[in-house]
Amino acid sequence: MNTKKENIRYLLGKIIFLIAGSILYGLAVNMFISPGGITMGGFTGISTTLNRLFSTPVGFMIILLNIPVFALEVRTGGGRLGLINAILGVVGTSVATDALSALPYTHSDSLLSCVFGGLLLGAGTGLLLSKGYTTGGSDLIAHILHRRFPFLSTGKLILFIDASIVLLCSGVLGTGWGILFSFAALWCFSTALDSVLDGFGGSKLVMIISDRYEEIADRITLRLKRGVTVLSGKGWYTGREKKVLFCAVKRGEIFALTELVRRTDRGAFVTVCDAHDVLGEGFRKM
Repeated sequence: MNTKKENIRYLLGKIIFLIAGSILYGLAVNMFISPGGITMGGFTGISTTLNRLFSTPVGFMIILLNIPVFALEVRTGGGRLGLINAILGVVGTSVATDALSALPYTHSDSLLSCVFGGLLLGAGTGLLLSKGYTTGGSDLIAHILHRRFPFLSTGKLILFIDASIVLLCSGVLGTGWGILFSFAALWCFSTALDSVLDGFGGSKLVMIISDRYEEIADRITLRLKRGVTVLSGKGWYTGREKKVLFCAVKRGEIFALTELVRRTDRGAFVTVCDAHDVLGEGFRKM
């Protein structure tokens, strides 16, 4: 019975975050990004550019552009859960964007648009990412390329793709000065995204106590590509010997890790702590 209630609460939480994140995303695009002539990265930037040129619906074009990427994700062996979350994230944000396109209030001032548009878009995306959803586009393309070429950094791939889209779309629209506002909006976007995900924290340290520690450690190593250290512990009350898993991950990987643990052992005890600086392989260089 408790498990059923937990599943219901978990599902309701995901639905609420999907709706809230999608609405913030749609508000950002319709109230600030499009009216202010701001070009964002990813498929949102391409879709808003097409909207200015041909008046095509922004949300509908985001879905169309993502269809080939979803097909590529399936062909390259992406996980089913990740694909479902990506589809839900893309459809949710796209539907909200087109549904809110008739809003009477918009702001065309480029400075205000780049600041508040970037902050709202980052906050909405942060809510989605915190529950495992993605908005497709450059994020998904970067993950696909990273699986094919592991030596390429996912973060740098996303930055390169987004910067290329901003420069290309700004060139097509002939908005030279608009590039500066677009990059300012990207900075506001990333700031709000980081703030929503973990309240200005850096990487995370995770400690997991579970009788099924071997399965969990194997899955963290194989799926997240993160190192795991096994520590020996002892429960003071029970007097039983326990194995404790110690792992450092990046903030965007917390949902995947906790979901992995939850599916392996619902009775596991998990502690997540902020780590303001993690030095070594897979993180910042010493």
